[in-house]
Amino acid sequence: MAWSELHMVPNEYNDEMKKIDESLLQLLAERKSLSKGRRFYPQKEVLQEWSTRFGIEIPQINWLLNSLNENYPVRPNEPGDLEHVMPIMKKTIVGDFAYTLTHAMQHQHSSIVYCEIKLIQLDGHFGNFRPQLQLDVRGTELYRVMRNGASGGGGQTQITFLISPRLPDNLEGLHFALIPYASPLESPPKEIILDQEVRFD
Repeated sequence: MAWSELHMVPNEYNDEMKKIDESLLQLLAERKSLSKGRRFYPQKEVLQEWSTRFGIEIPQINWLLNSLNENYPVRPNEPGDLEHVMPIMKKTIVGDFAYTLTHAMQHQHSSIVYCEIKLIQLDGHFGNFRPQLQLDVRGTELYRVMRNGASGGGGQTQITFLISPRLPDNLEGLHFALIPYASPLESPPKEIILDQEVRFD
């Protein structure tokens, strides 16, 4: 048999797993029926208690609850044409880091919001930091927020969030927060080391 031939992936699904999955689906249907399209979210103390009791980190619990609360409008295939840039300039300091929502790129269908995170005091002895955060937008309308990208290094990082529908140009009445957020199935990023000499002739 050639190495390129496909092999059947072993499926060890059993009655025990089936019973758990059926329970999850039943609970999901009950929650959906009770919520009637509204968002329900527990207090921080409840999240902490669940984290301790079940051994699941708060960012992973938030990921699950946000998934269950998703009654947002369908995300458009693309943000559409860029129409203008809207300053936000909301800044706060938590611990050793400064967080700034700098601006939103206002596209035809969606907004892309930029968040900068900086380590306040660089002492030369810090490692890379990976924010497990999601932007939460509260207002009279329901907004769907998705991580859109991240970059950084040297004590700072920038995260972008795709928001639909598009944010209004007047942000009065809107409230922004960064909440702990991480998929329990998220794999650590693959590290690629570039260490070969590169010549530009």
